[in-house]
Amino acid sequence: MRFHFKLSEIMRIIRFFILLLLMPCLLKGQAKFESIRKQLTKNKTYEYVYNFENNYARVRTFNGKMGLIDSTGNLIIKPSYQSINNRKELKNLFEVAIVSNKKFKRGYIDLKENIKIPIEYDDVFYLGDGLIRVSKNNKTGVLDTLNKIILPLNFDFIMESDGILFVQTNNTIDIFDARGKQLTNFQAEDITYFKDKRSIVTLQNKATFIIDDNGNVILNSLKNHKFENIIDTESYIIFNTITKKKGVINSLGQYEIECKYDEISPSNLIYVVRNNEKSGFINKKDSVLKPLVYNHIFSVFYKDTIQFQNQYFVHKGDLQGVINPFLEKEIIPISYKYIDHLSNYYITANLDNKNGMFSSNGTIIIPEDYNFYNVSSNKIFAEKKSKKYLLTIEDSSYRETEIFVDEFVKEKFNFGGFSKSNYQIFKKENKIGVISNKNKIVIPSEFDFITEIYSTGEFIVQKNKKYGIVSGGNQVILELKYDNFKIIKEVVKFGIKNQKATKFYSVDFSKEFTE
Repeated sequence: MRFHFKLSEIMRIIRFFILLLLMPCLLKGQAKFESIRKQLTKNKTYEYVYNFENNYARVRTFNGKMGLIDSTGNLIIKPSYQSINNRKELKNLFEVAIVSNKKFKRGYIDLKENIKIPIEYDDVFYLGDGLIRVSKNNKTGVLDTLNKIILPLNFDFIMESDGILFVQTNNTIDIFDARGKQLTNFQAEDITYFKDKRSIVTLQNKATFIIDDNGNVILNSLKNHKFENIIDTESYIIFNTITKKKGVINSLGQYEIECKYDEISPSNLIYVVRNNEKSGFINKKDSVLKPLVYNHIFSVFYKDTIQFQNQYFVHKGDLQGVINPFLEKEIIPISYKYIDHLSNYYITANLDNKNGMFSSNGTIIIPEDYNFYNVSSNKIFAEKKSKKYLLTIEDSSYRETEIFVDEFVKEKFNFGGFSKSNYQIFKKENKIGVISNKNKIVIPSEFDFITEIYSTGEFIVQKNKKYGIVSGGNQVILELKYDNFKIIKEVVKFGIKNQKATKFYSVDFSKEFTE
């Protein structure tokens, strides 16, 4: 049998093997830079050194200015900017901001600090495909990376998707290609992003129709109907404005499924449908796979799509389970308060608030004898009969390692009683510390308060009534001198009593826990 590959597939395979060959070097480079990063911070050369990426790392000085260093710690771009962005998509092009007349102005420079896009815009944003959106005086345009005008500063808002520019002005939308050529002149109320080279256009009179990515009309408006969603190149979800029901129509204008459902959503080559606040499953021929008896249905989205293929979380009343619409038997019975997937497994919380674990095919791995705390890919901090354990999952079994602490501390925000992290906060002799899922105490129990910043492995700690930040390696990142703190989305705000000045610490989400 002969195999035929497209050129793009061959190039993707070649890039994959090149990456494999380079991986040891990349990891070695990262490890080498990490020691430099820590040393620069320890020596107080900079207030903060960000992660090494795209061959460089951003640095922030103690007066709030930012610059760029290379992997040896050499200064490449002087710290003279309010902000600097280092994106891997842009080679030798860096977004910077300065303050001019008490206002932020943004643009782009290269490694030699030559200005490539003038630092005069109120906002700049890299759209992708070599296009940069720029804004000034409430008007927006598009430049390429060579500062060539693609669209002038005449528009209210611009977004990009798959090389198509969606341009809004005076509450109307039309599309342009990446060279600035206008593809439509509908003055539409809305144009959806393209899916399978198809988009839904809604005119000011609410009429809808389908276009391709060249702006050509593929399927005209239908009386008393409006298009709601693109399923694929040939199929579309349509809404009957008289009956208020939804169905599926093809590119020839023929019904595949009559408009008889309150909601219909494509999922893994079948449909989740809903009527009278109950959901079920049908196939593409409108045959019922599972009756409409569930309050809610959610697909089990996970990177291993084969192992969890055709699996869905379902709710009946206050109870949850997992089913496969092609199988008669439930994978996990609909009898639990909460279910979530973790790596290749499911974690459950029963009506008695006890936790357990199932495999993806519904086999019990951990019985419901435990209270789970923080969990990670194959490690779980748990409690059973007042004893504390670190559970290690090994394929279809697990083993216990007892942890000799007084108490595990639950995160404030948890679901089913557990949170996802590589660390566990614990209490011993009325003091608080942190243990890792490698069974190592990484922050000794000498603090009065500890909370993890999201799941980044960085912790807000309190000692002697003063707050600061300590890493999972027990390094002080922010001195313990603050009287209060507040986590505000992507920053932590610290304050000192009777002082107006506040300290903002940027959360490094690149360190956040991932399965």
